[in-house]
Amino acid sequence: MKRPEILLVNPWIHDFAAYDLWARPLGLLVLATRLRRLGWEPRVVNCLDPDHPDMKPVRSRLHGHGRFHRTPIPKPDVLQRIPRTYCRYGVSPDLVRRDLESIPNPEAILVTGIMTYWYPGVRETIQLLREVFPGKPILLGGVYPSLLPDHAGSVGADDVISGPVESVLAEILFRKTGLLSREVPPGPEFLPALDLMRKVRFLPLLTSRGCPFRCVYCASDLISPPFVRRTPAQVVDEIRATVDRYGISDIALYDDAFLVNAQSHALPILESVIDEIPGLRWHCPNGLHGSAITRKVASAMKRAGFETIRIGLESSSDEFHSRTGGKTNIRGFVAAVENLKEAGFSRKQIGVYLLVGMPGQSRTTIEADVERVLAAGAHPKLAEYSPIPGTTMWPQALERSRYPIDTEPLFHNCTLLPVAEPDVDPEFLQLTRKRISNVYTGSRKLCRIFS
Repeated sequence: MKRPEILLVNPWIHDFAAYDLWARPLGLLVLATRLRRLGWEPRVVNCLDPDHPDMKPVRSRLHGHGRFHRTPIPKPDVLQRIPRTYCRYGVSPDLVRRDLESIPNPEAILVTGIMTYWYPGVRETIQLLREVFPGKPILLGGVYPSLLPDHAGSVGADDVISGPVESVLAEILFRKTGLLSREVPPGPEFLPALDLMRKVRFLPLLTSRGCPFRCVYCASDLISPPFVRRTPAQVVDEIRATVDRYGISDIALYDDAFLVNAQSHALPILESVIDEIPGLRWHCPNGLHGSAITRKVASAMKRAGFETIRIGLESSSDEFHSRTGGKTNIRGFVAAVENLKEAGFSRKQIGVYLLVGMPGQSRTTIEADVERVLAAGAHPKLAEYSPIPGTTMWPQALERSRYPIDTEPLFHNCTLLPVAEPDVDPEFLQLTRKRISNVYTGSRKLCRIFS
């Protein structure tokens, strides 16, 4: 019996800036695996596809990351005063339409949404799907509808799925199509259907879902409750099978808490990789918990082939961490950097995320954070804060915001610095980044960079 067709779509991004930092539609690819187990035949159309054969290759694609294709488009009315070019990121609409028209009519369509302020790209994608597949049910899931289900109901989908999809997917598909799915055991899915991608450049690896911490600025516990892990053996089997099948060398770690309780999770994985699958390069765009990087962990990371390290410090203030979740402290961070350098990592490899533009955060605080990271021997990476509905920090963001972030998600855009103090502006952050860059290009001594 022929399996019913179902289409999974990763929409365009509309924004002032977007970069392909090992970005793949992992949620859709994992969902495709579940759909196969349910008896469906999934197809994936990725509007952001960097490997589309009819688009000019983009530059700076090293180890699987690089630029997205981009096309300037008109800014939404509420963003007209922002002096930045607004773009559609991804494959051209004509090519996406052609790709859609070349596939069989699906019984249902699933669209994902990530950042709340990317909803215009979701809406444009759904409009195109309506034109190509009139009358077919369109379901919208992912981070955006999980955080803002009411608003997500306004972008044109027939149904909005808030929260984890796996447990409700079969029931929703039956309600929308009248087709019964096979019964499968409950529980989260982890394995992505990589064969549905046009090209596999790296393994987007998920060894766990969720996070045991409850940081007030983060939505991990809202999006992926509860914290669930795979066994180290399952993870190693996935890595081995992907390397054997696709000949890849790069792994992008998508976990929010890979190193938590490393003795029973990360270390067994890394030791097995060291012994059985040499020659890999690991990248950590989501950030690692610095306090978990002991000498033993740092050594294992080096021997396993970690290449791009990002530590989620957010702030150098212990007071900040004590009131926002307690995931780390400055003493643990400094020790982590020392352990990484002792293991053989260069200071340029050790990137450290610092949140900037948070409610009540001053220039002086940001400058002190940068100096502390430099003094530790690591590379500061400024990450503009985006207010996230439902987080503990959201009420404070509402109080501080100079935009109506409660009614218009476009104002959640971190480019706008929506809740930053007046003197924490784009010019200051640009100058700070330039000063950091000067340190690493040798233009300034490794000492204080702020006068």
